[in-house]
Amino acid sequence: MAMKKIVSRSSLIELAPYEFGLSAADIKFRRKNEFISGAIGELPFTEVWPELWLIDDAHFDQAQQICQRIEQEVNQQQVDWSCVGCEEENANSFEFCWSCGELRRV
Repeated sequence: MAMKKIVSRSSLIELAPYEFGLSAADIKFRRKNEFISGAIGELPFTEVWPELWLIDDAHFDQAQQICQRIEQEVNQQQVDWSCVGCEEENANSFEFCWSCGELRRV
């Protein structure tokens, strides 16, 4: 039973939703490259990104489905929004319209 890499992201913050999803499904994993970011420049940047590796590869299909669902949710959260007050386009990170100050409504 060999470990398989399931996901890699540029920071531990970006990796957190995947850790939570796998933990909630009681899928055991190991985090790698947690403290190696200081090697950026000496090593290719993608080689030092934090990674999650499955301890039991029998859970690979289930873990992959969980990670794909999380990826879709993350991508949906990055969608810009239109203000209901003035119809101005706003970045997803804005809680208030940059043009008129209207609160974002979901």
